[in-house]
Amino acid sequence: MGLQGIPLDAGENRSLPLNIRTMPERLKELGYSTHLVGKWHLGAACEEVTPTRRGFDTHFGYWSGFVGYFNHELSVPNPLNKSENFTGLDFRDNFTPQWSLEGKYVTELFSKKAIDIIHKHNTSKPLFLMLAHLAGHTGSNGTELGVPNKAKAEEKYKFIQQNERRSYADLVNIMDTSVGDIVQKLSERQMLENSVILFFSDNGAQTEGLYQNFGSSWPFRGLKFTLFEGGVRGTGVIYSPLFKLKSFVSDQLVHITDFLPTFYHAAGGDIRNLGKIDGFNQWEVISKNKTTKRTDLLINIDDVNHYSGILGYNGRYKLLNGSFSDGIYNDYYGDSGRNSGDPPYDLKLVLNSPTNLAIQKIQRDTYLDSEKIQALRKQVDIAACRSGSELFKCNSMCLFDLYNDPCETRNLIKDENVKDVVKALKGKYFDYLKEVVPQAKKQIEPKSNPRNFNNTWSPWISCIASKKRSRFIDEIRK
Repeated sequence: MGLQGIPLDAGENRSLPLNIRTMPERLKELGYSTHLVGKWHLGAACEEVTPTRRGFDTHFGYWSGFVGYFNHELSVPNPLNKSENFTGLDFRDNFTPQWSLEGKYVTELFSKKAIDIIHKHNTSKPLFLMLAHLAGHTGSNGTELGVPNKAKAEEKYKFIQQNERRSYADLVNIMDTSVGDIVQKLSERQMLENSVILFFSDNGAQTEGLYQNFGSSWPFRGLKFTLFEGGVRGTGVIYSPLFKLKSFVSDQLVHITDFLPTFYHAAGGDIRNLGKIDGFNQWEVISKNKTTKRTDLLINIDDVNHYSGILGYNGRYKLLNGSFSDGIYNDYYGDSGRNSGDPPYDLKLVLNSPTNLAIQKIQRDTYLDSEKIQALRKQVDIAACRSGSELFKCNSMCLFDLYNDPCETRNLIKDENVKDVVKALKGKYFDYLKEVVPQAKKQIEPKSNPRNFNNTWSPWISCIASKKRSRFIDEIRK
């Protein structure tokens, strides 16, 4: 699709191609109501590529990558004058700009909207609700860590040394409250009994540098722009009373492209109707802890910044070729959360959380207890994975054994014992390389200036999908 590389900026004429069908479009075919709350970030140069034209019945949120936590604005460099910015509101209810909400905290707005959608939903019809929070990402100008009361946050989290990290902790805690409130609402509407809830991160923390949020991917190596585990290993939790097996940790290889066939299958669809896709149906993996059919996955091929990565052998071996920005984020970063002044992990907060209390109402036979929580946490604890070996940038080709070295401390590329692994992964890589769609030129268009649209980020062209070809025909609006 040509969307690999640096993410979309507001004002770019790039988007998810119209010939690529989305999950909400597929689920609507199965009778679902579909709603998006929060971030879109798949293009907005024209109305045809925005959420309510791509399968969502409603959208409440922003079209770009991030906005201010309170002012809901976004700024990007003026392509005609780098000393100035294009600045405008990026917050809408469907297509209506939400100027009246300026000054209100975005996490609470999103939570309230999601709860309202659940409250008003006709339960005779299935629901697909996607909530993409801003929380965790920086806000205004790519630096803001907005919280309702900074002084209270600094007092509450005073055991954390950095003030900015205290703000980060508070905004994540507010998001956690949002999740609990939403699960409680599902329980109240008696919808939780037939729900599948997935909570996950899309990339690792950006402890420092561009869009610095002071988060931590400890103990992994690298930050969000890299292909090291600290940048790409996703964490998540999935819950459903429909699962045959509960309270387990899965280390199976799963990719975000697997969500479409998995949820389409769960919704009653025949995945053969999806045609040729990259994703695998992982329902048996997540519901019964079965072995995945996926053996490898492409992490990325950035043909502009010249770095790439691929996982193979059921996720054991990772082959990297080059590093983002000459290895600028190739180190180890972030707080462990295990310092002498840090408070102990509070199991009671988990057990008494709104989410757990709602779940226990419908699953009295599978109570979560302190011992089970501790056992699960122990399974995912890899704190001892770092070694004292000298750090290397990995600006050329590197091979890592993630089963035995998840912190990527040892480069095995010249190890004779794994030369066949290197050869096989190179072959896979070159197979993927043949299918790469070159990245479109990244540029902000002058006609996108929010000043032209009452200081709001708005579509500035019309995209008409040709029936004979998948690319766009653009008609500039006069």
